[in-house]
Amino acid sequence: MPRANYMTISAHETVQRMFDEFVSRSGLTKTVALSEMLEAYMLAKDEGLYLELKHKYLNTEAIRQKIKMQEGDNIMEEFIIMRLSNSVDNQGNDCDGWKTMQEYSDDEKDRGFTWFSTNALYAGMAQDKVKRYNSAINNGKKVTLLFAIGKGSEGTNEIVFKANVLEIKSSRQPEEMPTNEYPALFHGSKATIWIKVDNLQPESDLKASMFKFTESGEDLQDVIIGKNQFAFGYVTLK
Repeated sequence: MPRANYMTISAHETVQRMFDEFVSRSGLTKTVALSEMLEAYMLAKDEGLYLELKHKYLNTEAIRQKIKMQEGDNIMEEFIIMRLSNSVDNQGNDCDGWKTMQEYSDDEKDRGFTWFSTNALYAGMAQDKVKRYNSAINNGKKVTLLFAIGKGSEGTNEIVFKANVLEIKSSRQPEEMPTNEYPALFHGSKATIWIKVDNLQPESDLKASMFKFTESGEDLQDVIIGKNQFAFGYVTLK
């Protein structure tokens, strides 16, 4: 009996050998390469049917309705997403993604909010983005920050936490936060982006496969898992 999630594909021996070397030299896995190939085939044959099935099997509409029920209609449809890699605390110790999130979660619970910092964007967020988000928040919109933990930081590149965004500060050069309203383990940090959040909590419903990048339209899962790229960006549900 065939194993779940496994397919047998027959091809000429030469093609198989070429494929083996291609994925090896490209730094890909066969699973990712074959998944991309199957999606490309369906998209080329019947884009409408492909998109219909994509929504069906990702259960995107059900998730969208669940979010609206939980948050109301005032939620901003664009999400901010960050993939965590290893960080260094002010004692010079390495912190993996889980340790980092635990520190911020504990700090948020103690204070009611915390400022999350990142240098994921070398020159910070574009100021028009900062203004747009802060304006939306001030007008009652709910902005959500998603956290994925990278494979090199004891994660799987999947979304595992989310938080409500209360305010965003960004600069072209790394700066310190004037107050110590963030985990003591990271006091003294300089960053190009500071995001004030509350309601930091684990997330299990939202998956990378459900999102696409707002501007490019690229599939988040393809970029974050397949290409093993990306640290910070803006996404919407498909």
